[in-house]
Amino acid sequence: MTHNRALMIKSSKSSIRKKLLFAFFIVLAISGIIINIIFVNVIHRTLSAEGLAHDIILNVSRHFTVIGAVVTIAGILIVLLIALFISDKITRPIKKLTEGMLDIGNGKLDIRIDLSGNDEIGQLADGFNLMAAQINDSMRMLKTSKEYTDNIVRSVPSILIVLSNRLNVLSTNTALERLQEQYPGLSISQFTSLLNDEILRNLENGEPSKKEISLIPEGTDVSIIFSATVSGIGDIAGHEDEEKASVLLTITNVTESRKMKEMVLQSRQDWEDTFNTIPDMITIHDKDYNVLLANRAAKEMLKIPAETFRKMNKCYELYHGTQQAPDGCPSCNCLESGEQSTFEIYEPHLGRYVEIRSIPRFGRENELIGLIHIVRDISLRKKIEDEHNKLMIAITKAKMEWEMTFDSVMEYIILIDSELRITRCNKSFAGYVKQPASSVIDNHCYDFFHCSNLQIEDCRNRMGCGRELTAKNELETENGRWLYISHRPIQDEREKLLKSVIIATDITELKHAQKRIKVSENELKKKVNDLEKFYDMAVGREVRMKELKKEIKRLNRKLADYEEIHIAQ
Repeated sequence: MTHNRALMIKSSKSSIRKKLLFAFFIVLAISGIIINIIFVNVIHRTLSAEGLAHDIILNVSRHFTVIGAVVTIAGILIVLLIALFISDKITRPIKKLTEGMLDIGNGKLDIRIDLSGNDEIGQLADGFNLMAAQINDSMRMLKTSKEYTDNIVRSVPSILIVLSNRLNVLSTNTALERLQEQYPGLSISQFTSLLNDEILRNLENGEPSKKEISLIPEGTDVSIIFSATVSGIGDIAGHEDEEKASVLLTITNVTESRKMKEMVLQSRQDWEDTFNTIPDMITIHDKDYNVLLANRAAKEMLKIPAETFRKMNKCYELYHGTQQAPDGCPSCNCLESGEQSTFEIYEPHLGRYVEIRSIPRFGRENELIGLIHIVRDISLRKKIEDEHNKLMIAITKAKMEWEMTFDSVMEYIILIDSELRITRCNKSFAGYVKQPASSVIDNHCYDFFHCSNLQIEDCRNRMGCGRELTAKNELETENGRWLYISHRPIQDEREKLLKSVIIATDITELKHAQKRIKVSENELKKKVNDLEKFYDMAVGREVRMKELKKEIKRLNRKLADYEEIHIAQ
């Protein structure tokens, strides 16, 4: 009885591909945001140091912020597309191999995987197809061999024909009648004519003889093979005119036995061919650790010369290169427990990872007489598993680095779902609201930000329709602090909005500085007006002084002229 069991693999809730894309997105998004913030801050400081007007600086910073955001988003999309393409190239062959293994496990031995390429995945697919083809051929040959063995029939009763010394038929048995029912055109004369020489020789000297004959019954094209024995009965020396039983023809239909012999030989040959074409190593051991039989794969891997195989070969010498069975060997334990075991080891003597199945052999009286070893080279699978483990370590490291970055930034960062509920926050936000991060989760974001009902309803409508929230905004909190808030969407592969990242930067000091600058600007304008008035007054006084000096000089000249005239008189 055969039991079919469908193989099933637990489906993963998440895939490596999604994790990689998500990690790429988060790292690139956070890096882009930080770089933009630093870049805008440097530009702001540089322009401020140059003494440009605040409005100009603000306008330039705003333009650079928009350009930086566009470049960051474009870079993220390009990198994500590249990562999506690469991850698809990596995961698609693995999915095909997994599906192929499931099909093979569920009995679909004709399944094949079409993967082009000369890399390890392509080699693995070729090896998989070769293994599936060999298993399919092996199973088919084993089934054929079983059918041959099951169809071996029992010997057919012989036909007995008694002839007289005058070559007349005296009697026959029912075997001939049964054969004639099958072949109505078959007659006794066909047998006697083919055995005529042997019958005459037996009548002369009484010497028995054997002969193999074949005939084709009339009306058929079937050739039947018989093994005939001609032997004498009764007393040969008698009156020639007396008719008596003298010759016994024993005719056995060997057609089926001949066919069965050929089938048995063919079955044995097919079994040996199947045994040798199986890619796994198979060795048969006795209780004393002697290898009695090995297939071609085992001879090649264990380096057993064909001409010396008939000698006693200890399994521990071939498999482990030791002079005695190693301690704790699962195969040796199988000889004691009588139960099969499967284990994986790295065998230095063979220089590869192997999976060994030890199956006990039992005799006719159910006594343990040895073992069957089925050994599979799993070095390639182990290599793939090691690469997978390294990849998982790298992903775990990247996740830890992202979490450290997420919690170490000074900005307040939260993730919200479509219902505006907080699904995650960093340490800076938890410190801002003065609550543990665990107590912040599942609260609405507007519980911590001062938003109007209209703003809240607009955000809900946008999230429900799968649209991005407002890109940037400035909010004043209830405690008088100012926050610069930006939103970034998180979308799945179908561009469906899943969550939104809210990044809030404390710009209270910036706002206070802006107010102080505005007050200083008013005071400066007032002082400039006073200076302009003073300048106008000072300039008028200077003009009057110059005119007065000119008048004094004119009067002095007149006085000098007057004195000269007075002296002359």
